[in-house]
Amino acid sequence: MSVGLLDSKVQKRDMKKKGENTKADFWMGEKYAIVGVSDKKGKFGNTVFKELRKRGYRVFPVNQELELFEGRQCYKKLSEIVDQLDGVIIIAGPGGAKKAIRGCLNLGIKRVWLYPGSKCGEAIDLAKQGGIELIYGVCPLLYLEPVKFPHSLHRWIVRVLGRL
Repeated sequence: MSVGLLDSKVQKRDMKKKGENTKADFWMGEKYAIVGVSDKKGKFGNTVFKELRKRGYRVFPVNQELELFEGRQCYKKLSEIVDQLDGVIIIAGPGGAKKAIRGCLNLGIKRVWLYPGSKCGEAIDLAKQGGIELIYGVCPLLYLEPVKFPHSLHRWIVRVLGRL
């Protein structure tokens, strides 16, 4: 076993000791959809998309207004993606979040990360009632190991404040 893989397994084990099972386990898959990529530079959905691609994940951009994103097909809705997804990250407004949660329920997707800016009580309730393993209220990049700057600084601050 390579040292990098061993380090990764140790980090995941240590996170589980702290009660972070769902957040650590979210990243165990290979294929993720990002609902809320944008043609506007600097948007967080774009940042998450690019970071996952850099790390070798298969990432499917979703935005009903775009044909292409980063030179790749952009899907109008989750149901257009033919691959079985390991998770969905929602970075959209409350209306988009509800719509995406409904799409996840219809497709049987069980792991969803709702970005803090996408938090919507109705979407959260729908997800919980549908048995989705929902993570919300925290940035997904704080848990994508190894956590890189500036997210490592953000994670450190959150940890110091006792919110991690």
